[in-house]
Amino acid sequence: MKKVFLVVLLLALMCGCDKTKPEYLVSAMGFDSDGGDYSVCFESIVINTENNEQKLLLLKGKGKTIKTAVDEIYHQCTQPVLLSHCGVIAVGEGINKNRFKEICEFCYDKEQITLSAFFVKTKNAENLLSFKPISSTCAGYDIMGLIKQNKGYKNRFFEIINSNFKAELPLISLTDGGIIFE
Repeated sequence: MKKVFLVVLLLALMCGCDKTKPEYLVSAMGFDSDGGDYSVCFESIVINTENNEQKLLLLKGKGKTIKTAVDEIYHQCTQPVLLSHCGVIAVGEGINKNRFKEICEFCYDKEQITLSAFFVKTKNAENLLSFKPISSTCAGYDIMGLIKQNKGYKNRFFEIINSNFKAELPLISLTDGGIIFE
């Protein structure tokens, strides 16, 4: 836990931003849909390097388009949101193939998002990202650890693009004991 905190703090110090203001480091993103609107959530570690405080926030937005939902999240933040730390992109069961492709295109257009981020599917992305982390600073990094232990999936962002959006995503569920593969 201390190692993860030190890594996050070190990354925050190296980003070249104004160190006296809080920074929103996105560790995971979630996308859901009810057939109409998109619901987007960002699990963010908010770091204030002036007083060495950090807290975990789940930022949420809703809109007819992904951009509208994400803009709603951005308007909640006092500082820029840094997507370069995003390691997991969770897709809810309400996301169909066309919407999945839209999500991939949105993420690809956001040059900050690394192509090595893991995509996962889940019943509800917001619920998955809102659980209390067990072994790291945030749920997104716990999910990354679980995926890395269970190799065999081709669910990194670049693999999904190369498969023409036909990759098989691992199903991850939230239980009383934490997160599990199904």
